[in-house]
Amino acid sequence: MIRRAVAFLGALALAAMLFSLAGSVPEGKKLPAAIPLPGEGVPFLFIEARGDSFSSLPPTSLPGESGKAAPVLRGLRSLFPFLAKAEETAVLFSLKEGRPFVDGVLRFGGDESESIAGGVVPETWNSPLRAGEVSGDIPGLFELKGGPSPLFPLYFCGRDGVTLVGSAPERVHAMIALLEKGTGGINVSWSVEKRWPNHFLFFDGGLASHFASEEGIPVEPGGISVTAAWRGDRSGGRLKWETDGLEIFSSPGMPAKISPVTWDDRFLAPEPFIASFGISLPEIPAPLFRKAGAGEWSLSETVGIGGKELNELSAGPVMASLAGTGKLLVFSLPGILFQLPGRGSAGTDFANSFWNREWSSLVPAVEKLEGFPEGGTASIPFSIVCAGNQEMLRIGVIDRDHLKPEKKKKITDFVPLMKEGKRAVFWAFLDGPALAEAIRSLARTGKIVEKMGRSAGVNMKTVLRASEALEKAGILSVVMPSLEKGVFEWKISPSSVKDK
Repeated sequence: MIRRAVAFLGALALAAMLFSLAGSVPEGKKLPAAIPLPGEGVPFLFIEARGDSFSSLPPTSLPGESGKAAPVLRGLRSLFPFLAKAEETAVLFSLKEGRPFVDGVLRFGGDESESIAGGVVPETWNSPLRAGEVSGDIPGLFELKGGPSPLFPLYFCGRDGVTLVGSAPERVHAMIALLEKGTGGINVSWSVEKRWPNHFLFFDGGLASHFASEEGIPVEPGGISVTAAWRGDRSGGRLKWETDGLEIFSSPGMPAKISPVTWDDRFLAPEPFIASFGISLPEIPAPLFRKAGAGEWSLSETVGIGGKELNELSAGPVMASLAGTGKLLVFSLPGILFQLPGRGSAGTDFANSFWNREWSSLVPAVEKLEGFPEGGTASIPFSIVCAGNQEMLRIGVIDRDHLKPEKKKKITDFVPLMKEGKRAVFWAFLDGPALAEAIRSLARTGKIVEKMGRSAGVNMKTVLRASEALEKAGILSVVMPSLEKGVFEWKISPSSVKDK
């Protein structure tokens, strides 16, 4: 039950982060005042936004749509076009006893508003959803069908120039009472970018701490909330958020507090720069690292990282990239590069010992890398680098040409958000179209390998679906100056805009 609930709330949070579009701050009657407050400890997602922001949900499948969250995601994909018809919206999604509920107040304009006030369903609502009048104690109540459960059917009616929407007639009745009373509903004072047109507030109801404790992670009980604002248009947008309640993870046995670091010219950003992330890591206790599953990776046998080496290498910035190119026998593949600065003698010792493992007997020769006295690179049987000096340790599968100083590109060349403040605890970058092409290239290589009598385990249908989704995702980047704050930016690819 807990896992399903977490999947549901995660789906809602992801959907909220993908909304984009410009508008103005709602004026006149405050729509949230007619929405009942969620009960204490109830997980919820509350959105106050321009209606057209819902129309920007990508038409492609969202991550997890084939999993346990699939029914909720399909319900949201049916509901958002309906919400997009409104000029202003205030919608509360909540989860109680494992069931999702919807409470919303919408303001429509022009003919639609007049139709609803007159008890007539606007013709534009009949596709893809269908509405029909319901007999009962609420005059002018309609049932909205056509979307998948568990979010549908919904019920709505027009009152005082707004439309009230709920998961059940009694929920609509409660909103009517609040509307007539004028007080007692939701009242959120947005603390993040007040002038931006769209905001949301997410509260997990203590699910994160509950789930963590069930997994044996030492945490304090409590809830986590996220407040965010976003703006943009069909070519892209920006979202900012602030998180409250993360102190529940500041318990004995957990890593020390993460501090922001500078992501400067020490780091290489090889072209093509497809995907990358940087994170500031505290010292990770070896038992906690093993508990996270590292023991299954056979790191000690493969590259010589045991408990002592892990303690020496873990703390500090780590940058991982899918960038440049690498070679496996005669095949050219996207390169992989890890960069760990400031590891001192621990880094140089590791670079030296890396090439003394059993597998290294397959490497004919190791070439020194300029500026790195320990370790080096190899090109046979595939491109390998593991080289270190007192200031930097580089390890990966990438052609040595991408490591030359004259080839150097900066992180800020690809992640403009980093120019606003190079210090961060975490950042990430994804070029969806470039990754889509890389995946298709890997698939082509896999087919060639299969013709040579080896199974590459490549499912072409899955590959094509993934590449199509990435193509439409555009270019995404996120920067977190601290664990409590962050900025997410997206640029939609031309093909995605055309599809809309």
